[in-house]
Amino acid sequence: MKRISSDELNQRTRRKLSWITNTIILFSFLGILFYGLTVFALGEEEESSDVEGRMLEKRPAFSVSSFLDGTYTETFESSANDQVFQRDLWIEGQAWFQRNILRQQMNNGVISLDGVLYSPETNASEYSALGEFFKTFQEEMKAQQVPVYFASAPSKPVYAARNGIFPRYIETVDVENRERLHQRINEADIPLIDLEERLREMDGEDIYFKTDHHWRAEGAFIGYEEIMNVLTDEYPELQMLSIEKMETKTVEGPFYGSSAREISISYVQEADTFTYLEPKDGFTTTVCRNFDDCGHEVLDRAVLEDTTDFTNYYNLFLGDNYAQLKIEQKEPINDRHILVLKDSYANPLLGYLGESFGTVSAIDVRYAEGNVDITDYIEEEQVDLVLFMHNDRISGMASDYEDAF
Repeated sequence: MKRISSDELNQRTRRKLSWITNTIILFSFLGILFYGLTVFALGEEEESSDVEGRMLEKRPAFSVSSFLDGTYTETFESSANDQVFQRDLWIEGQAWFQRNILRQQMNNGVISLDGVLYSPETNASEYSALGEFFKTFQEEMKAQQVPVYFASAPSKPVYAARNGIFPRYIETVDVENRERLHQRINEADIPLIDLEERLREMDGEDIYFKTDHHWRAEGAFIGYEEIMNVLTDEYPELQMLSIEKMETKTVEGPFYGSSAREISISYVQEADTFTYLEPKDGFTTTVCRNFDDCGHEVLDRAVLEDTTDFTNYYNLFLGDNYAQLKIEQKEPINDRHILVLKDSYANPLLGYLGESFGTVSAIDVRYAEGNVDITDYIEEEQVDLVLFMHNDRISGMASDYEDAF
């Protein structure tokens, strides 16, 4: 009888264990796949993803025409990705593995530094198309004798780069992009209100959320003060809110902002505390959304009723982004009408401007889809002055502005 050596015995044992392990993995994978396909085909669809903070694609209804023109296949592929069984759990699990096992400091373009999430830009922006739009727009406004201003808020990565927060190995062109944007504004002969000059002196956590790319209501109020310091020189009848007349209010529970939604809670060391400012006597305005949806308040308190982890409390300011907004004082203190051409950085600031102007209109060309003509609006609504209110990451808005002009 042949004697089996210990090495050969160990090899047989390892092969047996390997076979058992591979079998378990195979059947586990097939089981998850089969269960997931069954849930996708027969289970209840999810409306939205709390982790990603967006609506999910639904399974399309089949038709011969949609199949032939390719829309069915395209939509089906999107829905198959979105309706994966336990999608949020998979996303969280992947992020946890990347963070704790692979030790990846950056995920999906977002990096965590001392508990603050940043998304540094690595692609240079020339802003040439926007520069041409600015020139054309300013010429048109001069012909109509409507003054134009540009208020420029620094994005969070610009603040980090200016203050030496980014390590040397982090590539970023945020500061250079901001300077190019300002160059285009100056070339168009539009007066620039550079909000960075004052904000840079402050602690970053007093200006920006740790887990969101927006500025806090407190940072926006400083921006409002700087804007009003310029505008009251030209329009002395405007009344300006003072911080002493504002009350800071705090939302109960954690706030996980846009950056946290991009990389999941696994990368978040500490959630934000969401605060907002409100005049002690309350706001004196009413809001119309998209021309005919009126009767809203500056603060959409219905947002506070949703207490899920990824509730976007930033939508407290005006409810969300809309193609067009009009904020009017219930008892106007003046007849001045300002039009704000904006991105979402302007949302908290619009409420403050509403206490200074009889009427504040706002157009967000990202959502206008060619349905709003800025020059016609200015003439029809008898706008007195125009204010661009943006952060410095707006290179992609050139075509949107051209479509609305």
